[in-house]
Amino acid sequence: MLRWAIQSNLVNAADLEKLLSACREQGLPAVTFETVPFSNQPPELDADMPTVFYGSTGCMSCVSQTGKWNPGVFFDPEKFSFPEWGKAYGSHCLNGEARETTLAELAQEDHSDERLFFLRPIHDDKSFAGEVMSFGEIRKWVGELDDTTVLSPQTPILVAEPVGISHEWRLFLVDGKVSTGSHYRTRQRLDVYADLPEAVVAFAEKLAALWRPAPVFVLDVASSADQLYLVEINCFNSAGFYASDVAKLVRDVSRYVSG
Repeated sequence: MLRWAIQSNLVNAADLEKLLSACREQGLPAVTFETVPFSNQPPELDADMPTVFYGSTGCMSCVSQTGKWNPGVFFDPEKFSFPEWGKAYGSHCLNGEARETTLAELAQEDHSDERLFFLRPIHDDKSFAGEVMSFGEIRKWVGELDDTTVLSPQTPILVAEPVGISHEWRLFLVDGKVSTGSHYRTRQRLDVYADLPEAVVAFAEKLAALWRPAPVFVLDVASSADQLYLVEINCFNSAGFYASDVAKLVRDVSRYVSG
């Protein structure tokens, strides 16, 4: 019997309830647990049965590193970093021409305060959200950071020229097929509703056929200049659901794990 282990603190309350409700409706065992913020301690849970975890990025990284549970989480830090998936997906990436640097190195460059940059972490660690910032804002922000937290001046980042984006979607893929997903942004504004155009689904499955970082993972897709591009990939075990069909996702993941 498959079990779901769901973190009850440091996660979105609505997502937590959707997961628990889906497990109850489908007769799947589900346990909840709490973790201490910023600790590296794994959950106190036996490994006697197949277990799928869901929780905060830090906790899921700890579960992955422990390697105690099967499958635990669908995550490999190297495969979920841009150098790996950017190479795999090439021209399909929205910021395919992005360069790698650190926050400190970028802040030391010579640009006008008004110049805009898109920046995001290289690794899928949610240390900060990818966004467009002016160089003046970047310098001020980096100057307020220190080396004692997860986000520091030495954090590796990707930097690219900003591009216009009309719509963004999140898609959950299980064994190469889209299970569910959601629209979540219109022209940089949060705009959540359950809609997955056929073209977006086909694009996501095309990418999954090219390369997969894990059997279960998340793709964020954007429309720019009437073309579809990959924004980033994410670990399923800590990704927000927006308006996705969580019940269907739980069913599909459970069936995949159970074989």
